[in-house]
Amino acid sequence: MNVLYVDACMRGEMSRTRRLARGFLDALRTEAPDVTLTVHDLSAMALQPLDAASLAHREHLCNAKAWEDPSLRAAVELQRADAVVIAAPYWDLSFPAALKVWVERMYVRNLTFVYRQDQPVGLCRAGAAMYLTTAGSPIGENDWGAGYLRAVMGMLGVTYFDSVRAEGLDLSTADPEAILQSALQAARAAVPRFLSAVKNAKRTRSSSLLTRI
Repeated sequence: MNVLYVDACMRGEMSRTRRLARGFLDALRTEAPDVTLTVHDLSAMALQPLDAASLAHREHLCNAKAWEDPSLRAAVELQRADAVVIAAPYWDLSFPAALKVWVERMYVRNLTFVYRQDQPVGLCRAGAAMYLTTAGSPIGENDWGAGYLRAVMGMLGVTYFDSVRAEGLDLSTADPEAILQSALQAARAAVPRFLSAVKNAKRTRSSSLLTRI
């Protein structure tokens, strides 16, 4: 099973979100030893927002379906992934800007989505997406990052979306280690549902292929 791990933990090894993500990924490998990980380290990738020139170039590649172009490699990896795991801290009511740039780079017409009858249809094969986040403050109902990514994944064809968060870590009355341990437990408990969604998507895809034969 090919899992795409999108690491938007901009503090690197000091990131509590990365610790939460590693807990989930370790549990995932325990339950599914065949997992292979493709990593999008957004700090290292340093993706740039699209401008007029890069947007025109991408449109040309989309029309030609030139998926071998290096600028589309990350989007190809998303399209081919069986599952997606995204880790990002809760910043400014959502997540770091680098993750928004990654999303922008993933919307590649004819590769990750296509228009049919004037409606976008997702082409990504992933059966599940997991979003992991941590926050020093309370998140409450203002989890706009999770809501946005749920919509993004859904449009690209990934219908199962789950999220785990550790919030209020920096409050004066908080026990941050206890909060993080609780989130780690929730992340590990989410693994069976995550794997089930991936397997269901594979079965659906196989049945669809057989129907076409």
